[in-house]
Amino acid sequence: MNKEDLFCIPHSFLLVVDDVGWWCGDDHRYKNGPSRSGIGRRHCIEDYKAIVEIGRSLNMRVKCGFVVGEWDRCNLLAKVRNSNKHGALWDNASQLDPQIDEVRDLINSSKDYMEIALHGVMHMFWTDEGIMKYAEFYQTCEETGKNKMTPPDIVREHLDAYFEILRQNGLTTDIKSFIPPCFRYVYSRDKDQLSAILSEYGIKYISTPFSSMEYTSPEKPEGACVENGIITVDRTNDLIPWDAVDAQTPDIIKKSYFGMHWPNFLNKDPEKNMETVARWIKYFEQYKNNFEILPARDNAIGSTQALYKRFTNLSFCDGRMVLDFSEVDAQGAKDLDGTLYVNIVNTINPKADEAVDLKIYEVHENYTTYKVERRKPFASKAVISFAG
Repeated sequence: MNKEDLFCIPHSFLLVVDDVGWWCGDDHRYKNGPSRSGIGRRHCIEDYKAIVEIGRSLNMRVKCGFVVGEWDRCNLLAKVRNSNKHGALWDNASQLDPQIDEVRDLINSSKDYMEIALHGVMHMFWTDEGIMKYAEFYQTCEETGKNKMTPPDIVREHLDAYFEILRQNGLTTDIKSFIPPCFRYVYSRDKDQLSAILSEYGIKYISTPFSSMEYTSPEKPEGACVENGIITVDRTNDLIPWDAVDAQTPDIIKKSYFGMHWPNFLNKDPEKNMETVARWIKYFEQYKNNFEILPARDNAIGSTQALYKRFTNLSFCDGRMVLDFSEVDAQGAKDLDGTLYVNIVNTINPKADEAVDLKIYEVHENYTTYKVERRKPFASKAVISFAG
């Protein structure tokens, strides 16, 4: 039997859902508006119950890319540059959804199963002339065809407005994660890039498909990386079109984050949402007992696990598994959690050295998931000995 069949640092699986927060589900790009969720109806509390049900089935805090513009109770966005097509005439306060308070209460009471992630005030960028451009934090530079960042002062205006609208509604402002609208993003450790500003606002994690991500580093990152203290994880390409309603489940398993858009597990008739949800719950059952996959409890665990997966040097010699964390520590993640997870077959009885604590996290039919906690001060290596 190969050593890869005996133990591994599993890939982190986290469900990530974009475009939560919209009330109007209509795509208005044809008239200079945002794409929204594209579901073609208004969203309602049943759509949020669907998220909670999937999260409960996975025992996971589903990462929800949340757009706040249509929650603006005080017409704040009338004063925020480049945030919407109406400019100073923005009026959302007169058309708040009647379920807004009920949904707010559901979100606040469901924190065990859903987690708000920053996804913009209105997802797009409107020029000073009122023309919509993709996307809120990066647009295409006409000269180079590359992503050009929204000016830093306007970025901060949008971020300030985002958190203020959350406060208006009594929603949590303890937001630790960012999902780039339209996947327009540039990975960079430079201090003049978006990640540096996001870190000022407490963002510690980013996830986006690396296939569409631009970068300023000499080589394109793989799997997971760190920029300005933030752990950025490859969500990999979504398997479902963004506007597919009541989508069919795929026939493959992803060994990565699983990105979706809100309508994918909703129904045109919200009363039938749970029929669609049941299909997706059945699909995700496959991820619960897979030797190579860790269903992460939340985004912090998933991001940290992805970083350890990417940079831990794992070797095996004389019945011992050696974990070398030197490269992990060298990445410079802010407040790096010393916890990772390993899967070991049940025919082995593992014992750890003094560098880590080793605890059973979950027992499966053929293997056990162990929680590995590095003791402080962090040692660069840890050894786990095997006995049959």
